[in-house]
Amino acid sequence: MRPSRKVVILALAAAAVAQNDTQPEEKPEDWESDQCDCYLTDGRDPGYYTQHRFWDFRNLAEYAGIPDTIAGENASAEADVTSKYFKTKAWKSFWSIQSWSNRRSHDSLSYGAMFPMVNSPNNIYIRSNPDKNPSSETYLSMRTNRQEEFQVASEFDSVDRFQFLSIRFMGRVRGAPGACMAMFTYVPAKEIKDVQEADMEILTREDHDRVHYTNHPGYSATELFPKATRNITLPDGLKWNEWVEHRLDWTPTQSIWYANGIEAANISFQVPRDPSLLIFNSWGDGGVWTQNMTTGQEAYMELQWLQMVYNESDFSETKRKRDMDQDVGPRGRFLRRRGEAVENVCRMVCSIDEDDGVGAVTWLWGNNTAASVLSGHGVCGNMNALITWVIGLILLSRWM
Repeated sequence: MRPSRKVVILALAAAAVAQNDTQPEEKPEDWESDQCDCYLTDGRDPGYYTQHRFWDFRNLAEYAGIPDTIAGENASAEADVTSKYFKTKAWKSFWSIQSWSNRRSHDSLSYGAMFPMVNSPNNIYIRSNPDKNPSSETYLSMRTNRQEEFQVASEFDSVDRFQFLSIRFMGRVRGAPGACMAMFTYVPAKEIKDVQEADMEILTREDHDRVHYTNHPGYSATELFPKATRNITLPDGLKWNEWVEHRLDWTPTQSIWYANGIEAANISFQVPRDPSLLIFNSWGDGGVWTQNMTTGQEAYMELQWLQMVYNESDFSETKRKRDMDQDVGPRGRFLRRRGEAVENVCRMVCSIDEDDGVGAVTWLWGNNTAASVLSGHGVCGNMNALITWVIGLILLSRWM
């Protein structure tokens, strides 16, 4: 008497699962971190990303030095970068230091500004860590300072746009009231209603545990959008004037914010959907948001390291540079890794969330050979399970 097809199928499934359970995958002997196809994040909304980058500012003594402030708007904007570090391929291929100002046509200022503000390459520099018991030798500093007639700010933007990402950085904020320190994804637009942005903002005039998270636009000409914003107190007694690991996961369904690994906020209202720049800035313009910084005073956003995993987009090269009057570009699509036989298959999956140290990449499962197939892990599998199924299908065909 022949067993039913259903019984055979169930038996094969059980055999494959058992084989996966009893023969766990081993990391390839010749594994290197640059072999990873995808990076799986942890947290509220785990996701797969195809690219990884890490910038370490903790041991750059050869580039360290605090530049003097430059007098004059034009001279500030036209200043050169402060060290050769910002001319390296590792920096220039990914980041662009800005020099734009808030002056518009006919010498008017951007909405809400009380005085001119200009971004200067002179205000982004590597400096020695002056702390009593420093956790790093050096760090990157982003300065904003008030001069008599204007404020000098600092900003760097990503060169490319991304379609979802997970960004982490070790940072702190210090200095005088009257500044805003921010990190955000950004899709520029002519009108506020068309802007797409997921941002974190720290105001130096506020308590040291106060942080603002928003999926912009947070308002229109006639109303506020409370669902777009979370005004929070940092968890676990954390203070932004001390070193904190900040993290943003921008996913298709929400933006999620963490502080030292603890979820601080999540926002599912008007999540950015199009390919976005990533921007860090330190600024003030005397407006309602930042308020006024006293002439001669300064504030700083300081970064020990940055790390991110992300998906690329095919956004046009001609649309990369940020422009305050730029239109929203076309929707980007997810870029598959070149050379894959099958699109959107993560054959080797890695992580940056294991306890292997900052910047470390950890192998989770899979390999990037032709033997890799989708199976029990949801993304990657092993050859044993495939062989089991092939043999089973051959046997099954003889019963049909």
